[in-house]
Amino acid sequence: MVRAVLHESSASIFTNGAKPQLLYLYREGDGKMKASYTLQLQNDTAELIIIEKGCGRYMIDSQPYNIVEKNILLINAGTLHGLCPEDSPSIQCCRLGIQNLQLKGLPTGKFIKDGILPILSCDEHFDILHGFLELYEKILCHSSQNNHLQEAQDNLLAAMLICIMQDVKNTHQTTSHIQEYNLGLHIKEYIDNHYLEDLHLNDIAAALHINPYYMSHTFKKAIGYSPIQYMIRRRIGESQNLLMNTRYTITDIALRCGYNNSNYFQAVFNSIVGMPPGRYRKSCRKCQQGPKNNFAQKAIF
Repeated sequence: MVRAVLHESSASIFTNGAKPQLLYLYREGDGKMKASYTLQLQNDTAELIIIEKGCGRYMIDSQPYNIVEKNILLINAGTLHGLCPEDSPSIQCCRLGIQNLQLKGLPTGKFIKDGILPILSCDEHFDILHGFLELYEKILCHSSQNNHLQEAQDNLLAAMLICIMQDVKNTHQTTSHIQEYNLGLHIKEYIDNHYLEDLHLNDIAAALHINPYYMSHTFKKAIGYSPIQYMIRRRIGESQNLLMNTRYTITDIALRCGYNNSNYFQAVFNSIVGMPPGRYRKSCRKCQQGPKNNFAQKAIF
């Protein structure tokens, strides 16, 4: 006989009981999809990234962090993030895009307050978390055949987040750690404002009155990328957002992301993402929840 012990219900961690919704769930680095070394920013989608195998470095909101197997990365909506390519050769992870995330005491789309470490270690709960993901994937396989499974998906996501958020600690990063990256952040801010332009290393150095070699070395140490790597991955990351969320043609997306030659854009995209833009769009639509082909008609930026 199995005996269940029922406890009094506690207050929900979600504002007014609002349920978060899964936008996508897919794995990278498992042979089916190459680990993405782009830099992405989604204004209305938070991301939960579970490191299943490997180790490396991951940039979150301008700062690189060491990551290992069984880490969970909490990516607030509107936060620039991505793997550092040279330091993360064999990462396998599961990525969950979450909309309507409304945790009590936090703005919509935020897992954590500014300044809180965005990395959790889930060694003790990894088997439970892995069970959540397996069940979620089984539900997703049948969701197109049964619309009533949407409620089950939402409830399972809420349960998984309740389990994970119990481990969040209000541990602030040290001031000395932040100050170390000040010059790198200044360079990053300039690139963020101009990465869609025809930008070269000497142009950045001249605009900021910095020696090109010193600038490149400082930026790489602070951010984890060279300035040109960072610019390319920002462009490809933005193109991924447009492929997922708009109906723009690949040529239009190339132009919007700073590439005058569509063939060259597709070659760069393929080398970084591991598949051509058209196939990437199709694979994302399979993962996307909600009505098929329900994509916004406007650009993200």
